[in-house]
Amino acid sequence: MNRTTDVHGQTVVERWIDVGGTSTRYLEAGRGDPVLLIPSEGCASEQWYGVLKGLADGYRVIAVDLPGYGYSEPAPGADPAAMAAFAWKFARAVRAERPVVVGHSFGGAVAVNMALQQPGSVPSLVLVSPAGMGRAINPAKLVLAVTPLGDLTKWLVPRLPFGPRLLVTAVAAVGSCRPWRIPSPWWSSQVKAVSSPGALSMTLRSQRTSVGPLGQKNLLLRQLPELPMPTLVAWGLQDVLVPFWQGIVARRRLRDGRLKLVPRAGHLVPMEAADELLRAVRPFLARSRGVTSGGQTPVRTV
Repeated sequence: MNRTTDVHGQTVVERWIDVGGTSTRYLEAGRGDPVLLIPSEGCASEQWYGVLKGLADGYRVIAVDLPGYGYSEPAPGADPAAMAAFAWKFARAVRAERPVVVGHSFGGAVAVNMALQQPGSVPSLVLVSPAGMGRAINPAKLVLAVTPLGDLTKWLVPRLPFGPRLLVTAVAAVGSCRPWRIPSPWWSSQVKAVSSPGALSMTLRSQRTSVGPLGQKNLLLRQLPELPMPTLVAWGLQDVLVPFWQGIVARRRLRDGRLKLVPRAGHLVPMEAADELLRAVRPFLARSRGVTSGGQTPVRTV
């Protein structure tokens, strides 16, 4: 059954759909050209509430829970390429065959893979603190991915009093500069999501497909020049999980790239700095729409 919620004057509908046998949850708001929002590793689609609000007056905005994340059922593949293939099946199922793709962190790597798999079907691309732009990563994430500590965390969190709540609080504290700016729906939804059976196992699986002893794996920098579409890279200047300079390197590899560095923001830019992100995304999408309609190519800005 669909459930509707009013988010800052915009009606957000929670929907479920079967995608190749996987029961998949997503949030939808607005009408117009489709924008597909891909969340970060382990996150429910509520992380995009601020962006849903800001884009729904001009676009059909769809935020999906990836398989095994949020409330969607798990699927066999956990790496970015497999998730991208699933995301294309989802896009076809919801009749969003040619969406603007917006991805955050692990979801950014998924978004790049979507664009590489079907470049003619992605009119423009937005990558927010994307994974795969360099090997450097916070040592704590590396330790969780490559040592038994990750397995211990997966086992321990559900058994501790308030374990899921403590985990979500830790994620917010490390991932943001201003956790009090994170929308309240994300807190409650994320605690419930990580409490579900298999959620932490799926997160650990995807971490181990993306992080190894030398840092990040599945690097995408060499493939960025293959992307023909306008691409905006956004990054929090105070990101302590993945360094912002990877965004500068990524922008230089893109054929039609722009860069937005967000001050006073950490890794969780869509949650703690949605308004600042939207101030870059909205004009970028407007200019990109003009380019794909045959207008002049805009001047590249940083």
